Amino acid sequence: MDIIAYGTSEFDEFVKNAPISLDEAWELQLKYYEEQNQKVIGSPLFFIIDGKYIFTPYYNAKILEVKIEGVAVDSKTGETNYINKKIKLEPTSQFGWRKNQK
Repeated sequence: MDIIAYGTSEFDEFVKNAPISLDEAWELQLKYYEEQNQKVIGSPLFFIIDGKYIFTPYYNAKILEVKIEGVAVDSKTGETNYINKKIKLEPTSQFGWRKNQK
């Protein structure tokens, strides 16, 4: 499993070269929830796991083994799906990335 944490140089490099931008992924996340008839303002992104942006409202940076649950957006295709995994992570940020709201 390839895990890239938000706030690292690896994260910045990945995003710079990904076909789907962070802003596009954010919009795809919102579209996914809308299609599921769920009203969500958008969840933060803490990790890219196996080339997928992971937007999760349930991440707690103080706990190393956490349940990652939320919308995964493929950084190459834009395909979205819901994931629910329990994995060990090394957090670098407790806030994550969010699209700037105007």
